[in-house]
Amino acid sequence: MTLTRRNRLSRKPKPLTRVALFSLLSLLLLSGCSLKQPEIRLSQASNEINFWIGETGPTGPLFSGPQQYPFICMTVNEGLGQPLIDNQEGIGNAVFRETIFGPWIYGKPIGYSRNCSIKTRVDYYYFSGKHDAFLPLKNRGRVPSDIERIIVDDKEIDFIVRVERGSINRFLYSIAMLAPYPESTTRPDNLNNSAWNNRLVYKLQGGVGIGHWQGQLPMNKSQALHYQSLKRGYAVAFSSGTSSATHYNIKLAEETALMLKRHFIETYGRPDFTIGIGGSGGAIQQYMIAQNNPDLLDGIIPQLSYPDMLTQISYVADCDLLERYFDSQFKTMPDSKWGNWQFRAEIEGVSASSSTIKSSKYNNPYAPTPGGSTCSHGWRGHTQTIMNPYVSHPAYQKALTLFRYPDAVKQDIKWTHWNDLANIYPQDAHGFAMNTWDNTGVQYGLQALRNNLITTDEFLQLNACVGSWKTAAQMRLGDYPWNTNADKNKPDPWDHANMNLKPKCKFGTPAPRASATAIAIQAANDSGNLFNGNVNLPIIDVRWYLDPTLDIHHALGSFSARARIINKNGNAKNHAIWVAGCDKTDPETLDRVCSYDPTDDALDVMQQWLSTGMPITAVDSCFDAQGDLLASGLEVWNGILDDKDAGACTRQFTVHSTPRMMAGEDIKGDTLKCELKSIDSAIQDGTYHPIQLTQQQTQRLREIFPTGVCNY
Repeated sequence: MTLTRRNRLSRKPKPLTRVALFSLLSLLLLSGCSLKQPEIRLSQASNEINFWIGETGPTGPLFSGPQQYPFICMTVNEGLGQPLIDNQEGIGNAVFRETIFGPWIYGKPIGYSRNCSIKTRVDYYYFSGKHDAFLPLKNRGRVPSDIERIIVDDKEIDFIVRVERGSINRFLYSIAMLAPYPESTTRPDNLNNSAWNNRLVYKLQGGVGIGHWQGQLPMNKSQALHYQSLKRGYAVAFSSGTSSATHYNIKLAEETALMLKRHFIETYGRPDFTIGIGGSGGAIQQYMIAQNNPDLLDGIIPQLSYPDMLTQISYVADCDLLERYFDSQFKTMPDSKWGNWQFRAEIEGVSASSSTIKSSKYNNPYAPTPGGSTCSHGWRGHTQTIMNPYVSHPAYQKALTLFRYPDAVKQDIKWTHWNDLANIYPQDAHGFAMNTWDNTGVQYGLQALRNNLITTDEFLQLNACVGSWKTAAQMRLGDYPWNTNADKNKPDPWDHANMNLKPKCKFGTPAPRASATAIAIQAANDSGNLFNGNVNLPIIDVRWYLDPTLDIHHALGSFSARARIINKNGNAKNHAIWVAGCDKTDPETLDRVCSYDPTDDALDVMQQWLSTGMPITAVDSCFDAQGDLLASGLEVWNGILDDKDAGACTRQFTVHSTPRMMAGEDIKGDTLKCELKSIDSAIQDGTYHPIQLTQQQTQRLREIFPTGVCNY
C-alpha cells in the first residue's frame, strides 16, 4: 500500500492523593506533567514518523488547517501522567508540580502544554478468561493462571499483547500487537513480532463530539485492544483523534489516521493490508476516509453505519420540530391522531414502537404515554449538542477552569459542529460558522397525504407550524433540561426556545423555515465532509437489527450508503450488507440482547477477500440471533432500493424511513439544500397525486412555501 498524501479552597488545603486526583479528573473528563521533552515535528513534505520509547510523536498538522484552541488534555485521566510542558506563556493546559501524592493542582503552574504531548511508552496486557477482559501484565516472568490461550498459525500461545502508547497530532494513540515471547523494547528492531500476522486493523470509535479536547483511549476489548482482531494475530491501531466522540472533523480524522499509520510502518514495517473496523461514527469515518484517501485503508467493516454526519443531522434536526408540533396538538386535543404513535411514524418515517413503552426521555410531560418513536426516544438531545453554541457538558467548563484557561477564552468557545470545523466553514457577521442545516421547501408528511393518512388541512397546518431552528447567533442556553439551572417545573423537552415558531401559524403567518447558504454547503463538499459514494475498496457493512428498540442506529443507514455508491459507480459489487437479529428486543423497556456479532465472520471474509480475491461469502446476507445464515445472495435485499418483490432478508428485517424521505427525498438522503419548484409546477407534475387541492388550499400552500417546494 502506498501512502501518497498527502477556588477558592478552604484554609490549608491538603494535597490530593493520586487516587483521589485521578477520580476527580475522571469525573470531570479532565487531564493534566512530566519534564519537558523536545518534540519530533513532522514537516508536511515528510512521509516519515520515526520515534520510540521516551520520545514524543509529532504534533501536526499536515493539511487539516489551524489547530483548535482551547484544547483540554486527557493524559492524566487516561493514566499516562501530566502532559509535557511546551511553553511558559500560559498557552494551553496548566501543568503542576508533582508530589508524592500527585500533581499539586492548587499551586501555581510550573508550565503549560498546548500540544498535550506525552513520552511514548510500552506496556503489556494479557487477556483474562476469568474476567473476559484485558488486564495489565506487571510481571512478564509470571504468567497469570487465568490467562487465555489462543491458536495463531497452528501454534498455541499465551494471549499477551504489547501496547505502545503516545501522542500524535495532539491526540492519544495506541498500537497493540501479540507479544507472547521474551523480547527487548530498547529499539523497535529488538521486538519479537513473530506472532504478528503482518496485517493491521485500524479501529475507529463512534460517538458525538464537538471538539476542544484530546479524547480518551479506552483500553478495552472492543476498542484499543480489539479482541476479535488481536486473537487472529492482527496488530491494532487506535487514536482518540479517530473517535467521533472526540470530534466530527473528517479531515482531521483522516490526517490523524495517516500520521499514525506512517508511524506504524516506520516502527513495525508495512502491513500486507489494513482493515478499518468501527461502529456508528466510526463507520462514518471509514466511509469518508475510503472516499477521501483511498490508499489509507484496503478494506472496511463499518458497523451500525450512516453515510456521513451532515446528511444524518438533516433529518435528526427535524425530529424535535415534529415532536413539538405533535405534542402541542395532543396537549390541546387529547383525542387527536397525534396521540397515536403510529400516526406520528407516518410523518417521521422512523420506526415506531408498540404503545407499551413506559419510559419518556427527559420525562416529557406533554407526550402521550405509553409509547414513543426513534425521534422521541433515540434522537432527542443530539440536535442541541450539534447546533446550539451554548450547550456543552459542565465537565468541559470545570476542566477549563482547573487548567487555568482565561475567562475570555472559555467564553469565546462556540459549541457547534460547524464551529468545531471553523477553519472549513465561513463565518457569519456574528462570528459563528455558517450552518448547513436547511428545511426550506420540505413538505413534511407529503407521503402520508398521498396515502390519505392525513387530510390536506392537517398537512397544511403541520407545514405551517412546524417551523425551523434558529441560527447559532439567535440561540440561547434555553430552559430545563438544556439549562440545568432553569426551573425544572417548566421543562422544554424539545428546546422550542431555540426554534423559529409563530403563535398564529394555523391560519395566519406560517412559521419560517431555515435556509443554508450555498457557500457553506460548498465548503462541506469541498472539504470531504459529505459521502458521495466514490469508494471502490471491499466493504462489508454489518449491523444488528435494532429498529424495534428505537435505537438511533436504524437499518436504513447501510442502504443509504449503497444507494450513493450505485449512483456514483453504477453498481455496488464491492459492498456487502450483513444484518443480524437479536435474541431479545423488549417493547416495554427497549432493552435488547444481541449475542451474535457478525464482525467476527466479516473479518475472516475480508481477510480472504484481500488475500486471494472476493469469496462467495462476500455477499448480502442476514442472520438469526444465533448467527445461523437465513439468506444470502444478490436478491435478498430486493424491494428496498428497487420496486421488486421483497427479498428474503427484506421480509425478515423491515427497513424504515426518515422525515425527509416521507417528504419526498429518495433513499440516498444526500440533499442538504433541495432545488425548489413552484407550487404550480408541483401541482402539474403530480406531486400531490391523487389529492385534489382546492383553490383555497393551493393559496395556503403558496403562503407556507413562498419560494417553492423541494423538487426531489
